[in-house]
Amino acid sequence: MLIIDKSEVDFLVTEEMVPETRHILEKVFPLVDDILQTVDKSTIERIYFVACGSPLCACETAAMLADTYGHFCVKTFSAMDFVLNPPYVIDRHTLVVGVSDSGETQEVVQAVELARQRGAVTVAVTKTEESSLAKAGEYVAAYHAECIWIVHTLIGYHLVLHFLQETPELKQIKEELYELPGELERLLAEVEDEMEKWGERASKWDLIYTVSSGNLLPIGYKEGIITMLEFTWTHGCNLNASEFRHGPLEVVEENTNYVFFLGRDKTRPSAERALRFVEGLTDNVIVFDSKKFSDKFHPALDPFLIFVPLEYFYYYLSIYKGHNPDDRRYYGGLRPY
Repeated sequence: MLIIDKSEVDFLVTEEMVPETRHILEKVFPLVDDILQTVDKSTIERIYFVACGSPLCACETAAMLADTYGHFCVKTFSAMDFVLNPPYVIDRHTLVVGVSDSGETQEVVQAVELARQRGAVTVAVTKTEESSLAKAGEYVAAYHAECIWIVHTLIGYHLVLHFLQETPELKQIKEELYELPGELERLLAEVEDEMEKWGERASKWDLIYTVSSGNLLPIGYKEGIITMLEFTWTHGCNLNASEFRHGPLEVVEENTNYVFFLGRDKTRPSAERALRFVEGLTDNVIVFDSKKFSDKFHPALDPFLIFVPLEYFYYYLSIYKGHNPDDRRYYGGLRPY
């Protein structure tokens, strides 16, 4: 185990999580509202989110709101795909939202510049007003925060909800977003010790398959690929539970390792089915069940709430491997890409 002061680890955002969630709800939501008030809602026919990595996963989570609860077109694009192979329709009826924490992700900046040239309404979602992305966008929502999974997903939800016709269910989701700080605070106080034990156990696994479904698919990729590979240097693969029987089940054996994310949306049975199959063949399974951690909110909030135990879990997985999750071999210009 690596002995380090966790308060000095940038990867771990547990200290900032609650105050920054309040900050987004109280300060940044009104900023986004001001932007949206200047845009004629009736002229916007679609939203395109362009981002990379974790921000893209947050955008995908927000887009699922429209797919599941509304009739409005919301699509997500990896920024490089958007630049190299842009969608056919980019016009004044398109709202293009570029998301990058640093605001210096080259392909996100290029995507927003391209969209603006095509006549789209463009919004830059980034940390500060001084970044290249902020300068590229017509409008800027600068959030001045560090906990990017919560930050980006909240802003994405707020943007999408603005364009969906309100229903009792969507009204519930909107209202419960404002209750997140208290529930996040409770989880932060309760789950760390158990997550350390889970992280220590998983640190002995050389390769981990992460299985999720529904609105936990994006965070399944975020954690099972981005966090595992970039931050913990652990080999991994991310799987859709609904596709598990179509190939992935063939590699399950006694020493295969799995982490399951179980949400509370309508796709839960597919994840439970895959889990039953896996548990019949191997004991190397860790299950993050949203019902275990918080089940009093609408299932649309699962991607926020499950993040607390996951943040601790992957931190401890990394340090029990003897690795500081802030360390890099190649990223950030250490090796040309």
